Amino acid sequence: MSDTKLNFCINSAHEGTLMNGIDWWKTCEDAGINMYGISDSPVQRPDLYVASTMCALNTSKMRIISCVTNPVSRHPSVTASCLRALDELAPGRVGMGIATGDSALWGVGLKPATVAGLREYILAVKGLLRGEEVSYKGANFKSNFPDNYGPSDVPVYVACSGPKVLKMAAQVADGLIVTMGFSQEDVQYVRGIIDEACAEVGRNPDELDIWWNAYVVFAPSVEEAMEMSLGWSMSWISMTTLNGKGIPEEYKEPLQRMTYDSHDLTAAYGTANRHATIVARAKEVGLYDWLISRSPRLFGTPDDINVRLEELAKQGMNNWMFYITPNDPKKYELVETLSKGVIANFA
Repeated sequence: MSDTKLNFCINSAHEGTLMNGIDWWKTCEDAGINMYGISDSPVQRPDLYVASTMCALNTSKMRIISCVTNPVSRHPSVTASCLRALDELAPGRVGMGIATGDSALWGVGLKPATVAGLREYILAVKGLLRGEEVSYKGANFKSNFPDNYGPSDVPVYVACSGPKVLKMAAQVADGLIVTMGFSQEDVQYVRGIIDEACAEVGRNPDELDIWWNAYVVFAPSVEEAMEMSLGWSMSWISMTTLNGKGIPEEYKEPLQRMTYDSHDLTAAYGTANRHATIVARAKEVGLYDWLISRSPRLFGTPDDINVRLEELAKQGMNNWMFYITPNDPKKYELVETLSKGVIANFA
């Protein structure tokens, strides 16, 4: 067993009805998962906060966060009210994961928020949870909850795939969910932005709870795993702008071709072999080696992955969020392998 202590989060929607989610959430908690991310994509899944309530009532230790919501679908007063209610059901186990907006928005023809809009939203939600009067889009208001509720200390995590949102989040959020590459150079770049952002507002960067968003790919060998997945999400790196993400100019057009259908709900979320398809495309457009070089490379047997996690932990990467495709027929097997082969090693 390793002396290194790591934390693990599963980010995945359950399949089927809310009742089907109960066994899945319990399985994840029993596996030693520290935190679970529930998706907010109303065109694909039951409501985020109803699902979160079901998860909270059927687990006792695992933290629960939205992964991720957005500033467009709900007014901050609605979000703050939902978070307060969840915090009452599961004190200390609730968090809000948020970004500018993904499938919940483009799936219904809406555009993502700006980074400034996301910042304003986060500050409004946090202020409302503290019982303060807030200003949002020119209106001033506060939540008039009964006194016995008191302030709620619900942490806010921002999903970051570019330098602008990363800088903003480092200054106003409690935690970060980072998908900006995993090479030494990528990690140094991310750390540099965080340090600079925190210095501007007099904040200690060590206060931030940083989670690294990736895939873990089990297979009999590293080579076989590398045929199944690149190990990280290409839809995130290609989202909105390609600037400031360490992408060479000559790679930008091939990357856009490779991810051309990332805003197609069926292709992006409903295809069982999506990861292998992206691997094949990466090879076709000549980006495979470069993308693998930036991957966390959590590939192979549990022993292979444990060795790699030890290497990454030396860079201070101790919190890992793994995305599991909801319709993956082997997801229970994956969680069992993760539990017995990896989590137990770093507990």
